Amino acid sequence: MPRLSHKATQLLWATLKILIVLLAGYFIYDKLDRGDLRSLRFQLSEIDTSSLYFYIIVILLLTASNWFFEIKKWQTLVGKYGLLRFRESAIQTLTAHLVGFVTPAKAGDYGAKALYYPKEQRKQILFLNFIGNMYQLLATLIFGSIGLGVIAFFTSGTAIFFWSLSIFMALVLYQILPKILRSVHWTLKGNPWYKIKKYWKSIAAPIKKKVRLFSIIRYIIFAHQFYLILYLLGATTSYPFVMACICATYLVSSLIPVMQLLDVVVRGGVAVLIFGWFNVPEEIVLSTVLLMWLLNVVVPLLPGAYFLLVQKPTSTIKSV
Repeated sequence: MPRLSHKATQLLWATLKILIVLLAGYFIYDKLDRGDLRSLRFQLSEIDTSSLYFYIIVILLLTASNWFFEIKKWQTLVGKYGLLRFRESAIQTLTAHLVGFVTPAKAGDYGAKALYYPKEQRKQILFLNFIGNMYQLLATLIFGSIGLGVIAFFTSGTAIFFWSLSIFMALVLYQILPKILRSVHWTLKGNPWYKIKKYWKSIAAPIKKKVRLFSIIRYIIFAHQFYLILYLLGATTSYPFVMACICATYLVSSLIPVMQLLDVVVRGGVAVLIFGWFNVPEEIVLSTVLLMWLLNVVVPLLPGAYFLLVQKPTSTIKSV
């Protein structure tokens, strides 16, 4: 098979970049419901102007903090191989976010980050990204289980049974899951189970600890951002009930594998169902989910698009 010339390769790569950006823009435009946007604008217009500006600043700071810790998480994970500057971690994270946005189950997020590293390191980079995502999912599972338990207690009084069952299932999975993976010869990106386990053990404990901490901090940040927006739009339900509903919403919606561009639709439906237990108006819930999606998914696509178009995917890690 004939190889493409250097100029042809550059042209193909530039075309692919532009296509990704255009696809992201089209998907956003297509998924934004005009009725939801009008409802959101109306609700914001009802808020006192002086208070609105203050809340906007706080909410934007929470978005920045959320992505700051996501970038720090990636910087920490890659620290296994050397020093990665925060700016380079931000470029890789935000570019991968854009590519993941237009691919099923965020698959492009893995490939985009791997392109920044030499071929001999790419399998390890894929696994590091997998670890970061799994720690974030673990935080979602833990807080979500607590939230579901609180809801179960106040709606049916079955919290103790629910939490006991959750702990029992977690212990069972912890004991039998490795055996199941070994028996079915499970692989990740072509890597067998025993190699994955060996590589997992090679990652320093301080790195794992910091990534766990950053994942928890991120979760706390966006959960409280959700709460603040609900409060701003007029929800009056007490803090414990709202936080339980938020945690349950993120847990249930995270278990439904969809593209990020459809996440707002799935999460909106789940949130309406769960918040309905505590009589939170549907329009407030949907507007909050929409605003959270715009702030934490759509806004970061802008720097991601810039970095994708102007930056070359070259490795910038410094060995220590």
